[in-house]
Amino acid sequence: MKRSEIINKPEYFNRYINLLPDVELLEALYQSGQPLFESEASKLNGLQDKVYAPNKWTVKDIIQHIIDCERIFAYRALRFAREDKTPLPGFEENDYAKSAHILDRSLDELLQELYILRESNILMFKGFSNEQLMREGPSNNYTTQVLAFGFTIAGHGLHHLAIIKERYYPLI
Repeated sequence: MKRSEIINKPEYFNRYINLLPDVELLEALYQSGQPLFESEASKLNGLQDKVYAPNKWTVKDIIQHIIDCERIFAYRALRFAREDKTPLPGFEENDYAKSAHILDRSLDELLQELYILRESNILMFKGFSNEQLMREGPSNNYTTQVLAFGFTIAGHGLHHLAIIKERYYPLI
């Protein structure tokens, strides 16, 4: 199913979803995943623990944030695809970042985790029928469609890669 078939989502998902062309979900997930970050790996390696301003996340923090959000969004998509209508609360991204112990991890390890996670999520979404992709449920006080979570996963990484290029690449 394509991006234009999304019916229900929180308004704030638009900043991620609108970064994507109107393509099939699996294509969007693949194109916005590891191949994109792999092409930037040499520049990212030079920035691993740098910040562009005080109290900002490092590039490794951002990659970990992408991983955490992808896991959360995929979990929500799975719950709703399986017709679990239990309301799901929001999460505080800064609490996750504080608890990640990112200094103990290499950028290469994080990129490998992102790759494996994305491959797994591509297979999960590939296994959903069109009916399942259209299902929705309550998440963070919004009704959200499974398809919207898939496209949000794809666009979220692109959003943060653009921030890295804009704010961190000048540090190289």
